[in-house]
Amino acid sequence: MGYQDDLNEFLRQTQELATQANAASADMADREVTGACAGGAVRVTMTTSGQVHSVTIDPHAVNPDNLRHLEGRVAEAMQNALDNVRDLMEQVMRPLTDELNRLTPGQP
Repeated sequence: MGYQDDLNEFLRQTQELATQANAASADMADREVTGACAGGAVRVTMTTSGQVHSVTIDPHAVNPDNLRHLEGRVAEAMQNALDNVRDLMEQVMRPLTDELNRLTPGQP
């Protein structure tokens, strides 16, 4: 295979990878994740793009004399949801980044 053939194959593979990345990105935009804390007493549901759809609080988690505790739990559930978004994105994108690394000269 000559240089031109190698270049054409590389370009074909990168175009295929770009198509897969666009499909993965579109798929990720529609996904919902949930973050929870306190054994599920406080739950946040959001999209992978960051739009919060709901916050659910079990009435037993509410202590009117200690709202700071509840506020902290909501923040914790929100952080858990954001962590879940990041984990999901990494899971979906890992095969694409692995393939990109394979195509990059000097990579294993």
